[in-house]
Amino acid sequence: MLLDTAEELFGTAGVDNVSMRSVAREAGVAPAAVTHHFPSKRALVEAVVHRRGGRVGDAVRGRLAALAERENLVTRDLVESVLLPFVEEINTDPTDGISWLKIVITLALNGDDIIATEIVGDDGDIAELFINAASKVPGLYPGVGELRAPIAMFSMLTALATADLGGYGRPVGPKGLDPEFVEQLTVFTASGLGA
Repeated sequence: MLLDTAEELFGTAGVDNVSMRSVAREAGVAPAAVTHHFPSKRALVEAVVHRRGGRVGDAVRGRLAALAERENLVTRDLVESVLLPFVEEINTDPTDGISWLKIVITLALNGDDIIATEIVGDDGDIAELFINAASKVPGLYPGVGELRAPIAMFSMLTALATADLGGYGRPVGPKGLDPEFVEQLTVFTASGLGA
C-alpha cells in the first residue's frame, strides 16, 4: 500500500515535490510507519522503481540478447526490444504503470543512478546489448552515434509515459495502451533511429 501510494504521488506530482509525510497522509498511516519500512525518501524511491524496474529491465535485456542470435535485423527490432517490455508493464496495470514510467523518465533524464542500478544494470549491460544489436543492423551502426540512440529511446519512453495526456488523444485506458498508438510510436522511433 505504501509503494502504491508513493508511486501514484511521485508519478503525479514528481519525486521532488512529494514528502514522506505526504505519502503517509495519503496512505492513511502515521509518518513513523513509512520511516519504519523506508528509512529515507531515497529508499522509498528506490523501492518504487525496483518493484517494476527489475522485471522490465530483465525483459529488455532478454529481448536485446535474443537479437544477438538473429540475422537481418532492422531498426524496428531494436525499438521493440526496448519498448515492448514497458508496454507490457503498462498493459498489466495501466494507471500505475504510467505513473511508474513517469518517475523512471524523470529520474533517468536527471541522471539519477537509481535507473542504472534498478533497470539498466550497474555494468551498463543494456547499453552494451543495444550497441551490439545495433551493430547488426545494416547501415545503422556506427551511424547511430552516441546521441541519436539515447534521444530516440528517451523520446519514445517519454511519449509512452505521457499516454494518459490529451496531446496524444489519451491512448491509454483501463485495458491498457491502444495498439495503434504503440505501432505508430514504434514506426516513428525506428524511422528516427534509422535516419
